[in-house]
Amino acid sequence: MIIKYTNFSDGIHKLEFDEPVEKVGLENLFFGNVLVDCRMDKSQHQIVLNCEATVNSRFLCDRCNSEYESKINTVFQLSYIFSKSIQQSDDFNVKYLSPEQDKIDISKDVYEYTEIAIPMKKLCSEECKGLCPVCGKNLNLKKCNCHIEINNDIWEPLKKLKSNN
Repeated sequence: MIIKYTNFSDGIHKLEFDEPVEKVGLENLFFGNVLVDCRMDKSQHQIVLNCEATVNSRFLCDRCNSEYESKINTVFQLSYIFSKSIQQSDDFNVKYLSPEQDKIDISKDVYEYTEIAIPMKKLCSEECKGLCPVCGKNLNLKKCNCHIEINNDIWEPLKKLKSNN
């Protein structure tokens, strides 16, 4: 996903990339192509990229352990500042371009922002009932006859103290 920005005049430009996940290094949890839509705002002193990446993913549900597919979307902004000297920035989204450079490679950024967009809790659906803790059946597919006793009495320690007096 290389942008040869010297081919563009100052102003706003729309860029689209459609690359296989293998080319970006996302083949572990993702499949198909990564679609990236960028809006490049180029001026005399800087380039600002506003990008949205979309990719198909395959996960195991954290509740029922079923495999499911979903789309991951992530939005990010990158700023490139033209500089005569090479500088480092503490800001992850700000980068400096030397006069010798004429291209920007956003592949690494697409990889990182897509990895960050993976949900912490992966659910096949918000209504997922999960697995029965007794027999292990997937409760989304079939209801079981197990008796589940939930013993979560937060007042139990106080009741014990009261009964001791």
